[in-house]
Amino acid sequence: MSSKRKDFARFQSKATLAILIILGTVILIIIHWTDRPNQFKQSTFARRMTSVSDAISTENLNDDKEISSEHGEGDHAISHVVLFPWFAQLIGIFAYWIISRYAHGIPYTAVLFITGAMMGYYSDHSYGNAIVESMKQWLGINGEVIILTFLPGLLFLDSYNINVHLFVQSFWQLVVFAFPMVLGGTYLTALVAYYFFPYGWSFDLCMTFGSILAATDPVAVAVLLNELGAPSRLKIHISGESLMNDGSAVVFYHIFSSRFFYELGIKGFGEAIGWARGFALFFRLAFGGACIGLAFGVGLVTILFNLNRRLSVEENVVQVTSTITVAYLAFYVSEILAGCSGIISVLFCGVTTKAFGETLLNNTALTTDFWHITEHLLNTTLFCLGGAVWGGITSKSDWIYLACLYVAVIMIRVFLVFSFFPLTSRIGISQNWQEALFMSYGGLRGTVGVSLALLLSAQIYEQTDDESVSEETREAYRIYVDKLFAFSGGIAFLTLLVNGPTSAILLKNLGLVTPSETRLNVVKNYEQHMKINTLVEYMNLISKKRFEHVDFGVIREHVSPLQNITREEVKIAAESFKLKYPDKTPNFANLVPYLFPNESQLALTSEASTLLSFSDRSRSEPITLTRQPSKRVRETVYDYKTPLDRLAVLEQRLIFIDLLRREYLRQLDVSELDSRGFIPYSLLQSLEVAKSAASNGLPLCDWAASQAVSDSFTRRGDKLLHAYRVGRNGGDHDFHVIRTQVLQALSFIQAHRASQKTFKAEFASVNSNSLTLAAKAVLDESKDQVAKAESAINNFDVDDVSAIKSQYVCQILLYKSAHYFENLARRGLMTEKEATEYLYQYDLELRKLRLQSELKTEIRLLNNRISPELQPPGFGPTTIAVLSTIISEEDSSENHA
Repeated sequence: MSSKRKDFARFQSKATLAILIILGTVILIIIHWTDRPNQFKQSTFARRMTSVSDAISTENLNDDKEISSEHGEGDHAISHVVLFPWFAQLIGIFAYWIISRYAHGIPYTAVLFITGAMMGYYSDHSYGNAIVESMKQWLGINGEVIILTFLPGLLFLDSYNINVHLFVQSFWQLVVFAFPMVLGGTYLTALVAYYFFPYGWSFDLCMTFGSILAATDPVAVAVLLNELGAPSRLKIHISGESLMNDGSAVVFYHIFSSRFFYELGIKGFGEAIGWARGFALFFRLAFGGACIGLAFGVGLVTILFNLNRRLSVEENVVQVTSTITVAYLAFYVSEILAGCSGIISVLFCGVTTKAFGETLLNNTALTTDFWHITEHLLNTTLFCLGGAVWGGITSKSDWIYLACLYVAVIMIRVFLVFSFFPLTSRIGISQNWQEALFMSYGGLRGTVGVSLALLLSAQIYEQTDDESVSEETREAYRIYVDKLFAFSGGIAFLTLLVNGPTSAILLKNLGLVTPSETRLNVVKNYEQHMKINTLVEYMNLISKKRFEHVDFGVIREHVSPLQNITREEVKIAAESFKLKYPDKTPNFANLVPYLFPNESQLALTSEASTLLSFSDRSRSEPITLTRQPSKRVRETVYDYKTPLDRLAVLEQRLIFIDLLRREYLRQLDVSELDSRGFIPYSLLQSLEVAKSAASNGLPLCDWAASQAVSDSFTRRGDKLLHAYRVGRNGGDHDFHVIRTQVLQALSFIQAHRASQKTFKAEFASVNSNSLTLAAKAVLDESKDQVAKAESAINNFDVDDVSAIKSQYVCQILLYKSAHYFENLARRGLMTEKEATEYLYQYDLELRKLRLQSELKTEIRLLNNRISPELQPPGFGPTTIAVLSTIISEEDSSENHA
């Protein structure tokens, strides 16, 4: 790698690290801003699980005011509750950035859990401050409120995303996974805790502990299965089992925790549930929850059916609102009012909605995106909260027992899965031993287990505040639940951190995602189609006047799909191009010599003539590639009889500006405009200036406005961005300014011409195809703006402009190639893993292109390093400058190094 690129890489890494350090420092300053004196320091977990009603009672409010009155913070004590969840989201943003760039295999929730643990440890060994106060208030929330807040939002999306057809087919398999296996796992885990742990837990507490660890969380594994394209049968077993055993684990938790609570001897807290009562309670919780979920699911489908105004944006939002409303109400009614299982209720509500309401959604993408955002926010907050509790109560002596428990939990799950394998392999959609082994290893713990452990801890801390409980009993039971949470959180953390990343290795070694020869051929066929599609897009670009002279050497160097094209591929692409764009004629003058670099000028002319011909379906009769006669389009005429209406000019000028805005947004959407730069900002801001001027009766002035937006502050910011991209000592800022202005002008001209076409089509008379003088005035103003932008381009060096245009075409083509695979993945034709490999490659190529396009020396270097004997016949120096196979090979070797 060249010294300049090394300097650039080092500079960019240092700059990124510096930004993270600065932001982290700011966060720490904010945390310590409200530090309180030593005498008010107290352990976070000494009073962490008081109820919400106690926390906001008048007595406590008065106490808070007395304590903080000396510091003027009494009025802000309660408002601190808002800080913790959003601070957790901020941590989640940084965690995601680091994981996605440098540690892709580590699950996001595991990082959040350990980060929360560090926060918990810090808060238990620091002075009171805003973060600690906020964390205390969240840890003091009633346990049922925690369950009601997090679980419905986390479970509904998983229920809705399930494959209903496979869910129904495999239902009895899932019942086996969810009920007998969960009960067996609960009992065996309880035996380990009862006989192995030295904490003196009662057997009912051990059974409660076992039910908490019985709930699995498929989030990390489900993402992995989708990325690698695992079989649908394995996906439904993993996701379906998780949803069903979440419900059954909660049912068993209710039964055994009631028995454990009864041990305290507090009146009305807990129940001595016997076998008969236990079975009755189990069926009530399970089947009652299912019936309530079905009822709410039918109700939600009815609501979606009646909200049928698909074109109403507001109604689409109301539809999405109805889904989250019904999900939370179903959970509340089932869990609190009816005394049934809220998780099973949400499960059946989601499945019912998916089965009968999916086609009733007016905007499926809006609904899915909303639920993904909701799931992300809740997961981030929950795992930070769980980690905070875990970090404050875990001791060094627990780690040995935790490691032993982790091994025991894995062995218990393997034993249970293979114990029921003879049955599960013969019912439903069957199962093979490889899938059973992966299910055994991939049974991660997470959301529900952490939530239940928080609930148990909250209930014990709240109830042991009762005056009837002795101090000795209170202390003993609080230590019990602290230890229980330490092990529950530790198992969740270890399974996420160890099993999650290593599941991919096991999945591949078991042959569950090994692509078949047929699948490899399918992907290879997609790649060939993408190559032809990219060629067609290239032909479309060079058929436009602004790109007709771009150098194919630059295209071939930077766009990998076009590096090794053949004559046959060009012919196929030309045929597709003619069908797609019958009225356009590409300029192949810059392409042909690269396909025939060793031909004489006469032979080149002959080969070019053959290449520039289309063949029919049998390709037996070549047809010359010329503009084919199309349907005659009526010319636009102007109605000079109608007098000019000044108010109409004003109104249509504002409409034209809106058309320009839409065109700029389209360019951003299809990546013709680079969103990470100064250009889109200047163009969109220029429309604001132009709109303000147009409202005062002035003509279009957006070109001048786009130049005026480049004030000193913006210019300095753009200079810093340029320095960040190419390094402090790299590049030529003067050339960067030229490049920015050329690209700005190209986007400006394209937007105006596209808007002119749309404007003519919409404002022309249907009968006479004529335009009013008001419309003519607006179009003339637009043409005047285009002329100014073209004049600005003509003021720059021709070679510089040609190189900039060529690299601009490279950017467009790379984004087009990436979008091709994105669309395949979105439509389910490629797995996420298959598409990601191509997208990652194009991302690297775009980064390299962005760096080289901002370095003047990279462009000049081409001219200086290519010898005249490499010149294809009939080419000028500018075209030859970008033909260098030598540089392409050298860059490739540098990248591999």
